[in-house]
Amino acid sequence: MADQQSLRPILFHCPQTGHRVQGLIAAETAGTRIEDYETVSCIACSGVHFVNVRSGVVLGMFRDQSD
Repeated sequence: MADQQSLRPILFHCPQTGHRVQGLIAAETAGTRIEDYETVSCIACSGVHFVNVRSGVVLGMFRDQSD
């Protein structure tokens, strides 16, 4: 696991609860490709989701245009 200094926050919607959640991903993922996903622990449902590192969209969900 990366240390606290090399993490950055990411916002996403939990597909289980529908809540907007903040998670942490490695800071070096900022320059990755648009289709890259990272696993993020979810504090809303205690699960793990695959979150797009650029858009914050959870794998299998469509982006809500109202954000």
